[in-house]
Amino acid sequence: MKPSADVVVVGGGLAGLSVAWHLCRDHHVLVLEQGAQPGAEASAQNAGMVRRLGEDPHERALALRTHAFLEADEGALAGVPLSRVTGAVLGLATDPHHLHDGVAHLRAAGVRVEAVERPAEVAPVLRGARLASAWHLPDERVADAQALVDGFVRGIRASGGEVRCRTGVQALERSGDRVVGVRTAEGVIASGLVVLAAGAWSGRLAAPLGLRRPLFPLRRTLLFAPGPPSSDPAHPWTWIDDEGIYVRPETGGWLLSGCDERLDPPVAGPGSAGSVAPENRGLALDKVERFMPALRGIRPSQGWTGLRTFASDRAPMLGPDVEAPGLVWAAGLGGFGVTCCIGVGEVVAAWTRGEETPWMHRAGVAPDRAHLRRWPIRPLGDIHSVKLISAPAR
Repeated sequence: MKPSADVVVVGGGLAGLSVAWHLCRDHHVLVLEQGAQPGAEASAQNAGMVRRLGEDPHERALALRTHAFLEADEGALAGVPLSRVTGAVLGLATDPHHLHDGVAHLRAAGVRVEAVERPAEVAPVLRGARLASAWHLPDERVADAQALVDGFVRGIRASGGEVRCRTGVQALERSGDRVVGVRTAEGVIASGLVVLAAGAWSGRLAAPLGLRRPLFPLRRTLLFAPGPPSSDPAHPWTWIDDEGIYVRPETGGWLLSGCDERLDPPVAGPGSAGSVAPENRGLALDKVERFMPALRGIRPSQGWTGLRTFASDRAPMLGPDVEAPGLVWAAGLGGFGVTCCIGVGEVVAAWTRGEETPWMHRAGVAPDRAHLRRWPIRPLGDIHSVKLISAPAR
């Protein structure tokens, strides 16, 4: 089986590139991306917010590592700044206790999280909003996803690795119980280690090996609405978390999402971006009307949808697969690729070297952990209207 590489990473998004970048100093790494360029799928379909105050403790741990890296980078990775400080306000409209465990976690880690009684004084977009509580994180950031992608690619190539685009992986190659490479249209590429970081396509590649690693891709809408009111770039990104609506200043207007979720397994091949359904555009605007009245009257001029891929318990799927030696996972990030990418690369690289990570417990993200057979999704984006779905057919 030739050609070969020490490590083949399937997927050139932020997760896969980060793993490759962390491993390329010690290994010859080959990244295979099915699209025309790296970082063009879920990594390009996000608002760039680096969110440490989330629901899942594993994502919070990964986000802490990523934020610390971005804070210290000062342009070293990509030659340009990777992120900027904007601060963030996370409001709760009906459930004031929804994020309390996350607040405790972050405060224990030394993160500034402040309860605010008048959130509109911090985030003017919340003028007139009726909230049960709100948290201000003055040090939160917005990252430049493309700069991160470019920096990873530059670092991989500088270390002798390769990022090869327009190369779809058709199957994982197995010898006995061990994964020993990947099959492409050009033939088989042998590898001592295969990292599955193919986002929405990861589960499909693993299924022929008999591995039950259920991942479900959920489509979410993101809109751009020009001002007025004027969007100040220094305005904190703002998220009403229990109701599922966020806005972030963008040049000339606002990025916004109603956090809708729709199960949508992707077709074969690249191209996961989609058009906006009228009902989801309406959902976002209705939430703006109800929870961010200062933005009443804005009208989106464009929008798109992207896939956010989850495991059934909504925790990431990371590390070596005990049922398939030679296979390592970096999947199930659920739209938190920007927020978690550095942490994902760090932890996956450490575990493949046999190193321990005191800041991340393996069992909670292990690919072979017990998985639910029915999965919770939030069609309307809020925590109250959860729907259970069964596993889609492979």
